Amino acid sequence: MTDVAAPISDQFRRQLAALAGLDLGDIGVPGALHLGAPAESADPGQGTPLPPLRDLGQSAVAALAAAREQIAHDATTVDAWACVAETTADQEAARADRSRSLGALHGVPVGVKDVLDAVGLPTAGGSAYYSGMRARVPKADSAAVALLRRAGAVVVGKTRTHEFAMGGTTPPTRNPHDLDRIPGGSSGGSAAAVAAGHVRVALGSDTGGSVRIPAAYCGVAGLVPSPGLIPFTGGLPLAWSMDRVGVLASGPVDLAAASHALGLVADLSREPGLDGLRIGVPRGTFDGAVDPEVVDAVQQALAIAEAAGAVLVDVDVPHQGLAVTTGMTIILGEGAEEQRDRRADRPDLLGRDVLDQLAMADEITAATYVRAQRLRALLRAELLAALADVDLLATPTMPCTAPLVSEAATGGFEVGGQMTELADAHLRYNIGANLAALPAGTQPLPRDGALPIGLEWVGRPGDDGTILEAMVALEQAW
Repeated sequence: MTDVAAPISDQFRRQLAALAGLDLGDIGVPGALHLGAPAESADPGQGTPLPPLRDLGQSAVAALAAAREQIAHDATTVDAWACVAETTADQEAARADRSRSLGALHGVPVGVKDVLDAVGLPTAGGSAYYSGMRARVPKADSAAVALLRRAGAVVVGKTRTHEFAMGGTTPPTRNPHDLDRIPGGSSGGSAAAVAAGHVRVALGSDTGGSVRIPAAYCGVAGLVPSPGLIPFTGGLPLAWSMDRVGVLASGPVDLAAASHALGLVADLSREPGLDGLRIGVPRGTFDGAVDPEVVDAVQQALAIAEAAGAVLVDVDVPHQGLAVTTGMTIILGEGAEEQRDRRADRPDLLGRDVLDQLAMADEITAATYVRAQRLRALLRAELLAALADVDLLATPTMPCTAPLVSEAATGGFEVGGQMTELADAHLRYNIGANLAALPAGTQPLPRDGALPIGLEWVGRPGDDGTILEAMVALEQAW
């Protein structure tokens, strides 16, 4: 008797076909349910006012014109924009000049990552799939863009993204600090646009570090707020249970002002300080594949914080070494479901790296996905336990500076004297906050003309304000 696998019954085959044809809309997966209730948003513009993000001696119309001029100047070098708005942006700027001030974002030119919907602007997700007859031009704003408009911002256009946010390089965008280097991703267009001075604020999305990675590489600040503060509705998701919308800005003060204007924080101290702040540094943070210059820069930043009154505490996150594998399993599984119809329809319109990731997802079993969700719960518990005795966790944002385009193209490069896969380098310090649904931010450290290095802060759910205050205070203490 031949030992063969039992065939799928006709009934089960029909049930699977029915399930495959079911339109689930924006419904995510059960893995998101254990993360608790989302943080409550504040009323935008209430509380302590912060500096405006536009020179009030300059009209909104003039600010928009200046942004467009700089974008055009860098179009063949930095190349950070997928499209630039025309009529809609002109109307928004003119309306801002006629209206009373709505806060720090009133009349401010901003960029929006090309996975978030904005009325009248195509959302292509950086993919050829949504070109030509398939062009996707939304008739409603995403929740994130609606918040921008409510705060009086002027949407300049859509910034480039790695295709469907499934990567960390964002071609063809280049790093403004060195055009031979990647900007990071997948929100590389937003980070590069801010770093190049096109805009001072931009939106990105972050599933495993996609705001913080390019922010660190490009030398800007970024915040991934507590879940629920900016709903991820109206756009192109990557992995429903981990996706979040984030904010990028030129520095901590701008980031704090933008976050306040968007209602992510209710109030911020006018004179934030580090005195008494308990900062947890996970054991093993500086071990393994990490460049010495990153270790030196981050340890110097922590020493400055300590000199200003902060208390450094060693903390344990026993399973942090499994975070990358856990997160990638979930992202690949959920990403394959999101891309299922496009892959079946026109795989020839999907990029090679997207197809490679979908092929990897084919090898992930349901049991493996469930096990990853269980590990996710364990990692969240360990991170919350670590945060129970400190105010914030601090690590490098990235273990290295931005690699060359040619290095990134090979999928691996040398970090700290060790050959390291690009995904491991990008996710090592970042993906834990996504798995555990914690707010996280990154700020650039002073480098005197050298390639940027970022310091990452991670806080308890709803503690976004503490992250921003620490960032501003450290910048002032440096």
